[in-house]
Amino acid sequence: MGAVAGARFENHRNLPDRNWVTGGEHVGRAAPPEGAVFYWLLSVLWVWGMAHAAVAAAGTAPATTRVSDVVYRAYSTPASGVVLISWPAFTTADGKPVAAGSTSVTLGAGGSFSADLVPNMAANPAGAYYTVVFQLDDVVRTEYWLVGTASPTTIGAVRATPGSGTASAMVSR
Repeated sequence: MGAVAGARFENHRNLPDRNWVTGGEHVGRAAPPEGAVFYWLLSVLWVWGMAHAAVAAAGTAPATTRVSDVVYRAYSTPASGVVLISWPAFTTADGKPVAAGSTSVTLGAGGSFSADLVPNMAANPAGAYYTVVFQLDDVVRTEYWLVGTASPTTIGAVRATPGSGTASAMVSR
């Protein structure tokens, strides 16, 4: 059967039109044209490459800065509670768009705080501050943050006074 199959294959390969044969001893499908598998594989690779190029053209996510610190109460004991962080839509200094949003962080054991935020210093529009609300045991406090690119950083380094355009240490009660 192997020799006959090989002969049929060869006979089909040598047919001038390489289409289906409907009569005689050559019934069946003709062999694919030379290079057909190569061109099929090339087409699949091209489609795959274009899909990945589209993803790459969309860009990468903006870099983040880790803000981490320990939050203390006024009488120097670690605080407990939740920190609510919200921000308006802005474009980073390197041109990456950031949608408006919010997140919340529960203070960890011993008052530990950590959040990864997209730098908004030198963002467009100017004055796109993070609004940070500390909801601690018995106090609610609002702050504004300008986050730079140096990571990690502390809460004190990102506190800002709206209208000044720069991060500065705030006086707290």
